Amino acid sequence: MISETMKFTNRCKRIFRHAELAVLESSGIVEPIHLLVGAFHEGTGVCAELLINYYKTYESLLERAYQSNVDDEKQAVQCWPFHAKVSLSVKRVLERSFQLMMRYKQIYINEGLVLKSLFDLKDPNICSLISRQDVLSILDIVYSPRDLIVSLKEYSYPDVTVGERIIRRATQADFIALRDFVENEFGNGWIESIVNGFCETNIPIFLAIEKDRIIGFACYDVVRKKKGLFGPMGTAIHHRGQGIGYQLLHQSLRAMQEHGYAYAIIDEAGPIEFYERACNARIIPIT
Repeated sequence: MISETMKFTNRCKRIFRHAELAVLESSGIVEPIHLLVGAFHEGTGVCAELLINYYKTYESLLERAYQSNVDDEKQAVQCWPFHAKVSLSVKRVLERSFQLMMRYKQIYINEGLVLKSLFDLKDPNICSLISRQDVLSILDIVYSPRDLIVSLKEYSYPDVTVGERIIRRATQADFIALRDFVENEFGNGWIESIVNGFCETNIPIFLAIEKDRIIGFACYDVVRKKKGLFGPMGTAIHHRGQGIGYQLLHQSLRAMQEHGYAYAIIDEAGPIEFYERACNARIIPIT
């Protein structure tokens, strides 16, 4: 199942490198505890919040990680994208992460999927240091959708290349096509928000059109009819990774800025790293 076609976010790749560095003073084989140490050590995005809230846990993990040792050398395998050998447990973590990615129709494995898979494994080393309640709290930080905030005070619309596709605001005539697109690609969880958008005179929804077909959409002011919220946004699975979400995001942010908003709240974002990179979004800490 694991192949070089699997895609990981940049933060996830850095976590793997941190994990490999952590094994230099122990067995030289990456184990689940090293992955967790790597996540704490990363210190950006949700990982920064993880470190702030669980620094003492991080210290305990570090101490245990340095004592870690694989009893049977044969249990170590070479596994992409690691340079060092990994335990069979780490290989299972990656396989489980891939399964979760496919279930959620994502195209990148992120740190949340990796840590969820890691905790599902119930590694004895980790379970002895972290309680079940703390595991749930950690997953709230790294695995659950999170709200982000974007300052629009000095927002500048970037140079966005559209190519052959069209990015435009939705009209009433688009309702049925957009409803069907959302249901087919994402289920019915966003339909109420879509309906809310079409109740407005100036519909707060942008569409990506290619060959007269909707391939993506982005909304604002539609979730629970709350003003200043961006989302939901989605791109057809076969068109992801082409910059469509980036184009739709910035069309929406520009419209929100022109409407007079000083900030945009990105509601329950899944691909957190995408928003951090695309528009300098920042996670709103869990209180």
